[in-house]
Amino acid sequence: MNGRWPTIILLWFIGVLAAAQLGKMAALMPAIRADLGLSLSSAGLMVSLIEAGGASLGAIAGILAARFSGRAVLAAGSILVATAGLAGAAAPDAALLYAARLIESIGYLMVVIAAPSLIAMAAGRASATALALWSTFVPVGIAAGTILSGLAASLIDWRLILVFWALIVLTTLPGTFRLPTMAEHRQTGLAVPPVAIWALALGFGFYTTLEVGVLGMLPAYLSDAWGFSIATAGVVTGVTSAATIAGSFTAARLIGTGEGARRPLTLVAVGLAAPAALFFVGFPGGGLPTGVSGSVVAMAVIAANAISGLVAAVAFARLPALLRRSGAALSLVTASNGVFAQFGAAGSLIGPPLVGYVASHWGWSTVAPVVAALSILSLAGFALGERLAGKS
Repeated sequence: MNGRWPTIILLWFIGVLAAAQLGKMAALMPAIRADLGLSLSSAGLMVSLIEAGGASLGAIAGILAARFSGRAVLAAGSILVATAGLAGAAAPDAALLYAARLIESIGYLMVVIAAPSLIAMAAGRASATALALWSTFVPVGIAAGTILSGLAASLIDWRLILVFWALIVLTTLPGTFRLPTMAEHRQTGLAVPPVAIWALALGFGFYTTLEVGVLGMLPAYLSDAWGFSIATAGVVTGVTSAATIAGSFTAARLIGTGEGARRPLTLVAVGLAAPAALFFVGFPGGGLPTGVSGSVVAMAVIAANAISGLVAAVAFARLPALLRRSGAALSLVTASNGVFAQFGAAGSLIGPPLVGYVASHWGWSTVAPVVAALSILSLAGFALGERLAGKS
């Protein structure tokens, strides 16, 4: 396995850079709103629009991608992400920036379908642990995108920051073309994953709705409600996103020892219930003590995200396990990643504008009960997936 880790780390890093395109826009949104005159709901849509491709085409794209080389799909996706980033930097108005984000979303979809499939092939029997690592690509990417973009926004124009991220993505292409040849199991027909995978993906979709919804609008929340500067709000959001790694690392260790595989729903329940409670402190209403400050709010949201990392790690690690329990071929892993991309992207696309809408109409304190409701729905999806796989 040691000789395979450089390949796995490279694939993970490519995913991190793709996810950074979501984080960069969250951190830059206060500056973009001021420049282009976007409303809070429109700003949320701009942040989450990178998920439009996955939300609309994820499942069918995964089924189709299974017929092609994973390396080719990965390289093409990275090129699209970089090209769209450069186009966004040159966009003179909001309409063209929206168009660039739509193109970027197609590239992002290709990356998130191809990379985990290649990781599963490279890792072999250790795929559960490797995919638990892959589950951190979104929080790490959002952290990098928000922290670096937030700090840079106080020094240079937001358009130059978009150029920077596009060029960084292009630097991964030589490594992609040099990836070792793997025994890829390509589908010759259009095979659909078993129903257990769809249920698991549904639970994951509700999770990404609440996770990305909060992260995507956190800079605006901290700025509007607590007076944080753009740079500080970006750093706090980045730290909040990165904190998710703690939960993912814990889940990976438990999965590696076999404990996580025996009690996956327990890990998911903890990863949803504890953060849901903490968000009532992170988004306080009028009934909480007056001593609640911006620092307390930030710490509560960071702690919530640290625990919620359990959920994403279990979701990706359980994918090959549920395929086996359902009696499906592991060659369906690429198509299954497409289903995951579909539901995860739909949640990520809905999340920020949902949070923005709720906050603009009923106040930021109403975000907490919305998160709690989404947590219950997420747990139900995970439980249904395990039950359906057991009956196959």
